[in-house]
Amino acid sequence: MAEKSEIDSSADDDRVEALARELAEKLRAMPNRGELTDYAVSILKESNEDAGQADQARASREAQNKRDPFNPIAFGIPLLVIGLVLCATGLLMGPGLAVIAIAIAMVAWGLVVSVFSRAFVRKRKTQ
Repeated sequence: MAEKSEIDSSADDDRVEALARELAEKLRAMPNRGELTDYAVSILKESNEDAGQADQARASREAQNKRDPFNPIAFGIPLLVIGLVLCATGLLMGPGLAVIAIAIAMVAWGLVVSVFSRAFVRKRKTQ
C-alpha cells in the first residue's frame, strides 16, 4: 500500500517537473520573461493558498456535520426563564407552568442524550 502511494507521489513529482520545464522554456522565448515569471509564481502561490483554504473549509464542514446542531439544553434554559416570568405575572400561571414543563423535559432529554452519546463514543473508541 505504501509502495503505491510512493509511486503516485513520484509520478506527481515528475509531472510537476515536466510542467515547470515546459513553462520555463516558453518563458525564455518571451521578451518580458522577468515580469511573466513573477506573474506565474504569484498565480501558483495564490492557487496554493486557495487550495489550503478550500481544505480548511471542507474540514470545517465535515466537523460541523458530525456534531448535532440541536442542543435541547440550550433551548430548555431560556424556556425555563420565560416560564418563570410568565408564572411571576400571576395572570399567566397556566401557560407559564406549561412552558416550565416543556423546559424541564428538554433539559432532561438533553442530559440523557449527552450521557448516552458519550458512553457510545467511549464504547466505539475501545473497540
